[in-house]
Amino acid sequence: MNRKLSTIIASLTIAALMLSVYQPGNAVTYYGHDGSIDDHLTKTKVEPYKGKQGYWVYMVKACATDYNLGVAAVILKSDIAKKELGVNKTIKKGECSHYGAVMKAKDGNSLGAELIERHEALAKYNEILSEMSGKSIKEKKELRKELHSYRSMLGGLV
Repeated sequence: MNRKLSTIIASLTIAALMLSVYQPGNAVTYYGHDGSIDDHLTKTKVEPYKGKQGYWVYMVKACATDYNLGVAAVILKSDIAKKELGVNKTIKKGECSHYGAVMKAKDGNSLGAELIERHEALAKYNEILSEMSGKSIKEKKELRKELHSYRSMLGGLV
């Protein structure tokens, strides 16, 4: 019985060590803006993803400094990929919220981010609606894809 218990504990310990994802020595913390992200965003973590070359753990922080911030989406970008995080959240003045993903990129310096506020998403949605009249079927199909993207950013409320 003791032997089985020790084997299980040893197996769990080994599994936990094997499944650890991050190497703290490779972590790079960024403060401030380097031009690749919006004003309300700050890079907080950019580090290689252990075990997968060409992948990076990327996190940004959005802070509402002057007023409440209605966030529709945060778009994380690299030289290879782009991920749209549909947030649809209000960040109260003086508070922050963190967003991140594992991104494919050639190097960590190519990572950037864009914050889309609700009023910007709504304005773009209305602009696309007004552009749709007089367009060809193919052009309307492309505009509908973009329209659907902005509609999902706004939580389907429009």
